[in-house]
Amino acid sequence: MHQTIVPHVWLARVGAAMNVRQLHYFLQIAELKSFTRAAAVLHVAQPALSRSMRGLEQELGVQLFHRTDRGVQLTESGELLRSRAAKLVADFAQVRDEVAAQAVELRGELTFGVPPSMREMVTLPLVRAFRARHPGVLLRLNEGISTVLNELVHTGRLDVAVVSATEPLAALAHEPLLTEAMYLIGPRTAGLDPHQEVAIERLAEVPLVVTLRPNALRALVEEALARIGHPLEPVLEANATSVMLDVVAAGDGFTVLPYCAAHAGLAAGRCSAAPVAGLSVTWEIAYSKDRALSRAGHELRSMLREIARQAIDVGAWQRAQLAPTAERPA
Repeated sequence: MHQTIVPHVWLARVGAAMNVRQLHYFLQIAELKSFTRAAAVLHVAQPALSRSMRGLEQELGVQLFHRTDRGVQLTESGELLRSRAAKLVADFAQVRDEVAAQAVELRGELTFGVPPSMREMVTLPLVRAFRARHPGVLLRLNEGISTVLNELVHTGRLDVAVVSATEPLAALAHEPLLTEAMYLIGPRTAGLDPHQEVAIERLAEVPLVVTLRPNALRALVEEALARIGHPLEPVLEANATSVMLDVVAAGDGFTVLPYCAAHAGLAAGRCSAAPVAGLSVTWEIAYSKDRALSRAGHELRSMLREIARQAIDVGAWQRAQLAPTAERPA
């Protein structure tokens, strides 16, 4: 049914053969590997979704999906389309946002990423303030580790993200946001003093709960221990900061995280924490070098600095220092 066509030939047809909605449908199916789940997320009837994809395959002259009893998988042509489709959708969104920028009120969509450790200190206040100031913008939030967020910005699935400076950022535009101390966090009964530093050697003396690899914060701890000749030997690895902190609060270990991650637990009296001497993390704002940041993106970038400054100024964000304002790279 489907003739074999050289990829660059059928990709050249994309502009005429599909619209942005079809691209969005295709990407959702590719991500969820299921027409049924994609239809539910997209709020589209499954028969209509299937017809749209069959029409797309017929127009392009290639098969995009292998349909099985367990769902769908992308064909080689489907994988190629997915690698290009995200950028096409992002480019369309950029054009739409640039045109919409002529309006007084900000409108459109903005996708952004923030590390889990910043949920209480940054993410929730940021969402609340941005929504109040710009109700016409649909926000899409992705909470994840820096490695993942970097890749999502690079591929166009995120417009802007806060990431650790320890991650390679050569392919992205980036600017420093702030530097903050890393803290040893333990149960309340450990009696750690937030005003009294502990030596790195202390990390080798307690049962540590750490994140799974790859993770920039874990790498900082591993490197610090390696400098004093101690390997990292955790008692538990987890993929969620919230789980790690719950385990610590229950008295089953210690962890090492930025102060922003411990703030809520300290305020509630669930844990204790002390800064680790000589150990800190720098956070940066990353976005694409190739795609101009929308007005909404620039506003989010400014509000990130505004919220961080407020938290530091009132003393809520201990041992954090805001970076000087940097000009956006050309």
